[in-house]
Parts: sequence; C-alpha cells; structure tokens
Amino acid sequence: MTARAWMRTPLTRRGLIMGTLLLLGMLMLSSGAGHTIAHAADGHPAKIHEGTCEALGRVAYPLTGIGASLDLDQKPIATPTAVNPQSSYQIMTSETTIPAPMATLLSGVHAVMVYDSDEDLQAVACGNIGGAMMGDTLVVGLAEMGVPGHTGMVLFRPDGDRTSVTILLGHGLSPVSAAGGTADPAPGAMDDMSGVEMGTPAP
Repeated sequence: MTARAWMRTPLTRRGLIMGTLLLLGMLMLSSGAGHTIAHAADGHPAKIHEGTCEALGRVAYPLTGIGASLDLDQKPIATPTAVNPQSSYQIMTSETTIPAPMATLLSGVHAVMVYDSDEDLQAVACGNIGGAMMGDTLVVGLAEMGVPGHTGMVLFRPDGDRTSVTILLGHGLSPVSAAGGTADPAPGAMDDMSGVEMGTPAP
C-alpha cells in the first residue's frame, strides 16, 4: 500500500460513516412523515350503518374520510379553498358514491356515523338517515356525539342506480355544549362502540 493510498483510508472511512448516519437520519424522518401523512390521509372515518344512532348495526357502506386527502381508492382529493378562514368556522367535507340507490337506503333503517380516528373509534357525530327532501336531494342532520363541537349535515343525491353522499362537518359550531353547557341529548350518545361490526361488508 502506498503512502497516498494509506492517507485516503481514514477519509474514506469517515465518508462512509457520515453517509450511513445521514441515510439513517433520512429514514427516520421519512418514517415520521409517513405516519403523519397517513393520518392526514384518513381524515375522520365515516360509515353508513344499519340501524340508528341509538342502536347501530353493522357497516353497510364505508365513506371517504371527512377532511381526508385520499379517497377510498387511495386517489388524491383536491383540498377545498378556504374563504375568510380568520373569521369563519372550519368546515371539512367528504364525497362518496355508494353502490346503492337512495330507495334502498330509505327502505330500511340506516345512520351515518362519524368517528374521531381509525385508531380510536370514538363517535363524534351521527345522523339517522331521514330529514328534509329538497328536490331530489335528501338533507340529513349530524348531531354531536361523544366529542362536543362537531355538527353538520349529509346530502344524499341520486346518481342512477347509485347514490352520491356529501358530508359537511363543522368544528366549533356548538360552542355552548363544547364549553360544557347543556346540549340536546338526542340522538343518544354512543361512546362505547364495542360489539359493533366495523368491517367493510363483503360484496
């Protein structure tokens, strides 16, 4: 080994060590970012259940997460443009087309349930399917559940033999109950979701 080659060896080793540390750091950062992105992509889980808010049955149709960045097919969702965000309430949205006509939904008893997260399936809002029919659009109210301050509505529109479902959920729209005041108890709270079948129904 020449003197010149010998002098390069410590520098080469130092470069390999620094490169390895840099790579490990990038992997740690990307892992953390991946978790954040995945959580943001989910949004608030929403599902159409058989039964009512007071007595939920199995999941009939999964819906796109409210405020999610990806739909049920993992395709990107365009973020709505915020208008006057400094003075207006935060509104999150969800749009899904389910493989069932409105007549099928209305022929039975169904409810739309919104959850805090996939990790913690705590109910935050729920609405029994029914309400005001405006033309061909059914407007369903979403009431607070276990977490105060989440209210909104669901719009059901016919789309051939399918149904378009749009959820509008607001944060801070119920400041009295969020502050600990008395809220309308109906529909009843469903804090404990144990025993409810949460899986996607088989086709």
